[in-house]
Amino acid sequence: MHWSLFACAGLVLIGVHSLKLPVVGGRLGAIAAFVCGLLFAVVAVKTTVNASGIGRTTDFDKIVNAAVAEAKQDDRPLIVFTGASYSRNGLDPERLTIALNEAGYRYRAINLSIEAASLIERDSHLQQFMKLSERVPEVVFVEVAKPFDHRAAFMFGNSKFNARAIEQFDLKTSAWTGFGIVGGACEGKAGCIKDAGFLSLHAALNFFNIGLIGRGEKPEAAGTLLSYDPQDDPRQESEPADANNILPVTDWTAPQWVRSYRTIMRDRLLSTGVQTVGYYQPPVISPDHRMYVAALCADELAAFPCIDPNDPELLEPLTEPLWFDPEHLLDDGAAIYTRWLAGELIDSGVLAAPTLATAASEVAQ
Repeated sequence: MHWSLFACAGLVLIGVHSLKLPVVGGRLGAIAAFVCGLLFAVVAVKTTVNASGIGRTTDFDKIVNAAVAEAKQDDRPLIVFTGASYSRNGLDPERLTIALNEAGYRYRAINLSIEAASLIERDSHLQQFMKLSERVPEVVFVEVAKPFDHRAAFMFGNSKFNARAIEQFDLKTSAWTGFGIVGGACEGKAGCIKDAGFLSLHAALNFFNIGLIGRGEKPEAAGTLLSYDPQDDPRQESEPADANNILPVTDWTAPQWVRSYRTIMRDRLLSTGVQTVGYYQPPVISPDHRMYVAALCADELAAFPCIDPNDPELLEPLTEPLWFDPEHLLDDGAAIYTRWLAGELIDSGVLAAPTLATAASEVAQ
């Protein structure tokens, strides 16, 4: 708990006391005084902690801190991948950095991924990474996935009422999530009603600072956690043979809320100095989910670098039991994907290649 929260609490008590009615009033007056005092307290706490950079720290803050330390090791250009658990289990940034450097490309790969992370949550922590590292990545690749695009409140299917869920549903995230729910980006009518209810509760908990006093601290004080989470043993039975099944690309279109947010996020990143914004998804067994990514790469994202996993050279080796579960790779599978991804990045033309001698020097260091 940060010391300034105690000072803030004291100021709030003084301010609320000053709002006390001078004379005894009726019930409506008492209610009005209570509401005014509550709103004063909420705004005072929120203003103070925002100015101090204090928030409910989560594992995503720890991942950002570890990435900042990596980025400050040297001046190699950065290529940042921001995703959810697909990337957390499937994309090893150390292997990718070595593969690119050995091929003559002087880049450091950074993985900013955590399970169930919405596009808006990932965007927020990408901005946090850029601020704390004082560096602008040369290249940013944003993970796309059908389950996240088609359920704006995906977090509620993974976990509810924890610090990370409450922290992210500020006014901005709540508005975008509500936009998605209104547009039908949820699991049927009943799912939309349920997600809207959970959204209201989480937004209220965020607005009224519930849990902030106990968990409040500056993000950089939260410690570190590596994003890549290698797994060696399956947790669920899979049918790896289905990984080699590639469906024809159809006219899949992402919901409007996520199309709009991707555009806004991309334009902002480019305006801050990022040279290239691209899109990707690590492989999953589901042919339908992979086909969805291929459809986006052929339509909405056709004007941008877009790496979908529907490549027989990648999928054929993954028909072996290399799966943590049907949506996530084991470490040996992640090694296969990382090697393949390095080649795709090189072939895409988004990387500026230095001399091989320079890259060899970086690898040696």
